[in-house]
Amino acid sequence: MTFTPTHVLISRTKETPVQLVAGPKGYWLYTEAEAQKGATPAFEVRPKLGFYCRGQQVVGFSLQPLKTRTTAHAEAIQVAK
Repeated sequence: MTFTPTHVLISRTKETPVQLVAGPKGYWLYTEAEAQKGATPAFEVRPKLGFYCRGQQVVGFSLQPLKTRTTAHAEAIQVAK
């Protein structure tokens, strides 16, 4: 599987790029290491139920879309002015 990050998984202390892949109960969140190893992802997002880690519901996580390079570049230009 080729890793192409689509979102950022945010915890209280860390931001991790992840790739969302549709699964049987929701979406699996693959990290780069899991995608390279072909391992089962630890995190899953289920509609209306929230985040799960290895089958257990967890709190304190959020998911944000990954900013595109063009957006980040435009923001950098605005800051430079």
